[in-house]
Amino acid sequence: MHRYTVLFFLLIGTQISHAQFRAYAGEFLQLGTGARSLAMGNAAIAVANDATAGYWNPAGLSDLLYPTVTGMHEARFDNTVLHDFAAIAFPLGKNGGAAISVLHIGISDIKDTRSAFVDVYGDGIFHGDDYIDYSKVTSFGNYDWGILFSYGQKKDSLFSYGATAKLIFRKLDAENHATGFGVDLGVRYHILPELTLAAVGQDITTTLLSYSSGTKELVSPTLKLGAAYLWDIFSNTDHLVMPAIDADIRFENLGSQAEVHVGPVSSDFHFGLEYQFKKLIALRAGYNDLKMLTLGAGVHLPRLSIDYAFQSFSAQDQLGNTHRISFSLSLEQEKWKRQN
Repeated sequence: MHRYTVLFFLLIGTQISHAQFRAYAGEFLQLGTGARSLAMGNAAIAVANDATAGYWNPAGLSDLLYPTVTGMHEARFDNTVLHDFAAIAFPLGKNGGAAISVLHIGISDIKDTRSAFVDVYGDGIFHGDDYIDYSKVTSFGNYDWGILFSYGQKKDSLFSYGATAKLIFRKLDAENHATGFGVDLGVRYHILPELTLAAVGQDITTTLLSYSSGTKELVSPTLKLGAAYLWDIFSNTDHLVMPAIDADIRFENLGSQAEVHVGPVSSDFHFGLEYQFKKLIALRAGYNDLKMLTLGAGVHLPRLSIDYAFQSFSAQDQLGNTHRISFSLSLEQEKWKRQN
C-alpha cells in the first residue's frame, strides 16, 4: 500500500509539472449556487449553513439539524447558458455534517462551420466565389460537470471547519474534453453570537485540468474571506436584517481586471443584504464582483423554502438577463434529527 501511495503522488506530481496556470481556468466554478446567494451578490461563505454549504463553505454543514435536499435551475444570458445544481446533505453524529453535490453548466446547439467552408480555389484565401455549404454545418454541446463530496465538523460552539473534494468533467467540443480534481478547505468562527467570520481556500491543491488534446491547466487557489452580521431589530425575531461581505483574493496577476490589485495579488468583493419577516418572507439585494446589482426574494414554508434571484446583464453588450430559482426541502422528523 505504501508503494502504491508513493506511485500515485509521483504520477500526480509529473502531471502538475507539465501543467500551466491559466487566468480564469476555473471560472466556471465561481458562478455560485442557490438563489439566495445570487440575490445577495454571492456573499455567502459566512452565511450558507444548508445543503449549499458543500459548495460555499463546508464548515457550514456542521449546522444541519435534519437531512436536506436542495435543487437549483438558472437560465443565464436569456436562456443561452443553463446552470443547474442539486445536493443532499445530512447531519452526522453530534457535531458533523456531510453533503454530496452535483453542478452542471452547459450550452447546447453550438453551430460548427469548420467543415462547411468551401474554398473554390483551394488557396486558403476568402474570395467572392467561396461559400458555406450549409448541409455540412453541424452542432455540438459544451458542458462542465462537478461532483462534490463535503464534510463539516464543529470543534465547539464557536468554531467549525470542513473540506470538499471535487471531481470535474469538461467538454469543450466533440473532440476535446477534460477531467480534473481539486480540494477546498473552509472554516467558520462565531466571534459574537450575531457576527460570523469565515474563510475558504478554494482549489487549495491547485486543481489540475487535463485535456484530451494534451493541454494541462492548473486552477490557481483563491482565498475567500467573509463576514455576516445578524441583527434582530426588535429582539423578537420578527424582523431580522443580515448584511454580508465576501472578498475573493486571487494570485493570478489579473491586474486592472480586478477591483483591487497589488502586483500579482488581486481582490474582488461581494456585498449582500437580507431582510426576513417572521422567518417567513425574505427580501434580498446585492452587489457583485461584476459591478452589478442583484435582487431576490424567498418564502420559507414548513420544511420547504423557495427562493428566486434576478441579475441583469443588459448593459453588458446585450447579454440579457439571468433568472435563478432554487428550493430546499428539509426532512424534519424526529427520527432524522441530529443526535444530541
